[in-house]
Amino acid sequence: MSEPESSSSGPQESELSLEIPADIVAAMVDHCLRDSPLECCGILGGTGTRISSFHPLRNIAASQTRYNADPQDLIKAYVWLRENGREIAAIYHSHPRWEAVPSVVDLLENHYGPVPRIIVSLLTDPPDVRAWRLEPDSYLEIPWTLAEPAGLGPFEALQQPPRTD
Repeated sequence: MSEPESSSSGPQESELSLEIPADIVAAMVDHCLRDSPLECCGILGGTGTRISSFHPLRNIAASQTRYNADPQDLIKAYVWLRENGREIAAIYHSHPRWEAVPSVVDLLENHYGPVPRIIVSLLTDPPDVRAWRLEPDSYLEIPWTLAEPAGLGPFEALQQPPRTD
């Protein structure tokens, strides 16, 4: 399989720019580092392009090259988002041994359409955090900015249970 094409067409970048609070970026990167060498995954909640909550999910695939969010974790996060007037604003996952660029698998397993994807590469220190809009056979990098801390509440700061392996 060849590498997907990077695309520059589509909505204006200003429509896609995400605002991610510093504490949410730190929590997301910490989750990625903690689960390495396996891929990790989670969702970021918010309204529009403003991220306001962090929801780590367990990767039941337990793989270094794929992720599959635990359905119970996903349901719990989705219910919390609905009850708090938020939506899934972005989905994140790690690439423990690859760049923060969408893979062919990322494109093939894109089940959330235009929801932005954040990929955290652990190849560098500090990890490289990049955001993307995925299409069936291409991707577009979208800008994101570091915002003031969100002041994570109890659910948003919920960490995954420790792995037992």
